[in-house]
Amino acid sequence: MRLLGDDALETANARLGTRFWIFPQPPFIPGYEQPDRVWLSIPRDEIGEGPSDPTMYVVDPLLDKHPYASNQLPPFDGARRPPPSPGPDRHFDNMRPDSRAFLGVHAYACVHFVLDIWQSYLGHPIRWFFSQTFPRLEIVAFVNWDNAQAGYGFLELGCSDIDGIRRPYALNFDAIAHEVGHLILLSETGIPTAPTQGDDFFPFSEAFSDAVSLISFLHFDSAIDRLLRRTRGNLLLYNELNRFAETSPETQIRLATNFRRVSETTQNVHDRALPFVGAIFDTIVELYHRELVARGCADIRLVDFDIRDLARDDFDRFRQMTEDAFQIKPMIFRLALTAARDAVGQAIAVALRSLDPNMLRLDQAAYAVIAAAQGPAAGLLESNFAWREIINRR
Repeated sequence: MRLLGDDALETANARLGTRFWIFPQPPFIPGYEQPDRVWLSIPRDEIGEGPSDPTMYVVDPLLDKHPYASNQLPPFDGARRPPPSPGPDRHFDNMRPDSRAFLGVHAYACVHFVLDIWQSYLGHPIRWFFSQTFPRLEIVAFVNWDNAQAGYGFLELGCSDIDGIRRPYALNFDAIAHEVGHLILLSETGIPTAPTQGDDFFPFSEAFSDAVSLISFLHFDSAIDRLLRRTRGNLLLYNELNRFAETSPETQIRLATNFRRVSETTQNVHDRALPFVGAIFDTIVELYHRELVARGCADIRLVDFDIRDLARDDFDRFRQMTEDAFQIKPMIFRLALTAARDAVGQAIAVALRSLDPNMLRLDQAAYAVIAAAQGPAAGLLESNFAWREIINRR
């Protein structure tokens, strides 16, 4: 047997990509105090200090910067803090997570992590919708502002301020993934230039970005592990999910598990988006059910019930069987959840190809997602979109 030499091993390792730290949830959330080490697909020799690469770069203003607006766009030309550099091995997992420099490194890693996921679902690289003007996305690591926004050529991250405690959005994967979702949508569909009356592009943009955040969060092995162990596999039961979401840090779950129908919403774009993202999450849960039933980890009758109407006795019976199975087969639950996640994520991504941003209604978007789905996901999506009153029942 011939052993690889040091140079061959180094070449092989370089192909793995570049290491970073990412917090799946902000570090002030119990259970998420330590970040996850992740490998990004971009090779080390394509990342410079900042970090920066051919598709994006980070700036950290030395002084307070006003948020970008329609009359002000990148590039940032003010004084900057010194850009962080990688370690001697050219990886970026060398710095302390409580340092100022880590803010930009973390934001950069989050953006790339989300892009890696959704380019895999789309099957092609994402080309920024602003690329004819700005070849790279500018990531502003910190703005003294209580919001985060993505726009034409930029992503800038402010901070929350609760009881005098400022928490930077640069450490909030959920917030970053949501904003990247807006950039992905505009890059795939184009910018609406002549929206028609009744157009739902902006509610759909919020729903899509919420789905990007939720599905991307479920790509952290540690997050799936915490989620399943905290619920003992009962992520799948809605009553349990509602109680779970009120007291735990999985903010994506709190956002997605809602019971809103279109007739109950206002014209606010975020409110109008809730039924759509709720239907997406409903489908992930029901696909998870089906896989558990197929592997003998849940009662077969679970797939025949509308779980929104479960009686208490049925709920307790299903819960007990699932908890018992989880103690014996935890990896089956992980596989079931990741399979459901990918089936729905793939359908949403493929559906973008057929959407016209100037004539987009939520029902059209729903039918596009259904048409892009494969296997049982299509029927479940149709049923859930109908229950949410996004499409008509057949």
